[in-house]
Amino acid sequence: MVNISSDFLTKLEKIRVQFLFDHPFLSVLALSLPMEFRKNKHEAFETNGVCIYVDVSLCEHIPQEELKYIYAHTLLHILLKHPFRMRDRDHGTWNRSSDIVINLLLSDFERVGERPEHEVMLEKFRDKSVEEVYNILYEENENGEGTPDEKNPQEEKLDLIEHEGDDSAVMEEIDALIVQAMGAASKQGDIPSSFLEMIKEVIRPKIDLETLLHTYMSESFFDKEVDFSYPNRRFIHQGIYLPGYKHEKNRLSLYIALDRSMSIHVDTFSKFLGIIDSVLRMSSDFSVTVVPFDESVDEAKIVTYDAQDNRPTIAFEKGNGGTLFEPVVNYFKTRSDSQSALMVLSDGLFKIEKAPEITTLFLISDKRNMKKLESFGDVFYFDL
Repeated sequence: MVNISSDFLTKLEKIRVQFLFDHPFLSVLALSLPMEFRKNKHEAFETNGVCIYVDVSLCEHIPQEELKYIYAHTLLHILLKHPFRMRDRDHGTWNRSSDIVINLLLSDFERVGERPEHEVMLEKFRDKSVEEVYNILYEENENGEGTPDEKNPQEEKLDLIEHEGDDSAVMEEIDALIVQAMGAASKQGDIPSSFLEMIKEVIRPKIDLETLLHTYMSESFFDKEVDFSYPNRRFIHQGIYLPGYKHEKNRLSLYIALDRSMSIHVDTFSKFLGIIDSVLRMSSDFSVTVVPFDESVDEAKIVTYDAQDNRPTIAFEKGNGGTLFEPVVNYFKTRSDSQSALMVLSDGLFKIEKAPEITTLFLISDKRNMKKLESFGDVFYFDL
């Protein structure tokens, strides 16, 4: 059994009272989440996203203001669902990424205590999601180009614990608690916009990529004339006869502009090819034309697939050139009709002055580039 001094309990109670007046959303979490006193493996405060584990012996030598900061830091891990979002990612890199995001958020607040020296603060990651930070750190570590902490590359702060058991069983309670906490935050009136945007990302309903693509394509082309005289060839080999389209012009032509420029990482490019494969495997009846581009449209490499064909082979090579979007716009000047739609797979690192003359969806791998594209089509960010 862990011995807990009355002085330490008084310290925690004092911090909770300060949260109540200064940061009500932290107070909601602090008063609602269970706290367990035990010997932790790594840090004074650790969490699995549901409970806060406190090591009293490690807390004894922490100044009051730093203890307040660590408490707030841990509560934000829970508010942002960091333990649940970790999934199968590298534990140490995810911890560091989560800490960077939280420390940058807390830097916008007053009266949250004093940040301990071991809490890393890297300005280059400001306004990035934890997934974006993780992708950058993971790549740096793999390539040996950098480390999370240049002064002490081996130091890793591990305050996140993977949740064991059924996540769905506790998610509803956590979501309800987050909504309650944000209700308290909205009444406060002086919450930094960076924090509110980060919370919106957490509580916003998630749509899987396949559902997004299917919905987009269905809405892009819904006036179809079907006829059993033109059977859908996709399922004939299984002895299943479904109606096809009465006229070829009634089939949707989907174009996919594939960014193969130097700024696209190999892993990102592989993800792009996976998205193309997912599109081709949908049950809708449409043709798909992949248009590779970097500084120009590579017309020699353009490939058209019939979505009724089985198991198409997706084979495109990444290039090493720059990125220009104007050639893509020019390419589609003669392909703008009601039976066509365009999907752009890119990081968005290009200049754009004119929208393509075709219904366009931008699927972007770098969230920073979303806003500049909003006036040129529908824009979605996907997590790698």
